[in-house]
Amino acid sequence: MRGTIGFIGTGRIAGAVIEGLLRDAAVPAPAIVVSPRNAARAAAVAAAFPAVSVAPDNQTVLDRSRIVFLCVRPQAAEAVLDPLAFRPDHTVISLIPLPCAVIGPRVAPAGTLVRALPLPTCARGLGTVPYWPAEDAVRELLSPLGPPLPVSSEHELAVLWAATALIAPFYTLMDTAAGWAAENGVAPGTATGYVAAMFHALAAAGLEGADDRFRLLAAEGATPGGLNEQALGMIAAGGAYRQVRDALDAILKRITA
Repeated sequence: MRGTIGFIGTGRIAGAVIEGLLRDAAVPAPAIVVSPRNAARAAAVAAAFPAVSVAPDNQTVLDRSRIVFLCVRPQAAEAVLDPLAFRPDHTVISLIPLPCAVIGPRVAPAGTLVRALPLPTCARGLGTVPYWPAEDAVRELLSPLGPPLPVSSEHELAVLWAATALIAPFYTLMDTAAGWAAENGVAPGTATGYVAAMFHALAAAGLEGADDRFRLLAAEGATPGGLNEQALGMIAAGGAYRQVRDALDAILKRITA
């Protein structure tokens, strides 16, 4: 897919996507134009990457682009998108956790609308990028961000989107473990480095295997009478995993309402 790429919204995820698209210096950089709403971040991105320019307003982003990423907060989507004039030749990639039934009328008559779910780690090409519907041209565009993952339905995408609400809890778990270690006499840098490396190694071990590999890995780790069995039992008895499921149910309901 060729053409100038525009970004409506210049928050954290937009910055990560731009960095991911431009991280391979061996590939000719596409021209990118971003909206000025977050002026400081937009200026920082433009200063970091010569291929990026800042438009004076959102409509100019559309006028200069054929491919448009929507990166605004869902609460602001209506106010931001409704005044804009999209074209039939626009390919719109929405990173907003709102269904196509909500976004579609606001970007009409754009010829293509795809929802995609890159993580902030896409700046380094880490993590898959679920998207729907499956569009070959969009797959090519997303590939620098991480392995593109077409999903079978918008509902499936929404379920995966809900799972991203565990990013902050995940880092808080790491912070809890590292903080506890530091409180018990480990140098803070050593504690943080070890916990980060441990979780990285455990996540890497879970990248391949059977569909139920997480359950199998947990069972392998929870040796009868061992330390992991004790920790797992205490945490489960406290209801933590039930609360994770309850939180995911609530997030899914929120983003599909």
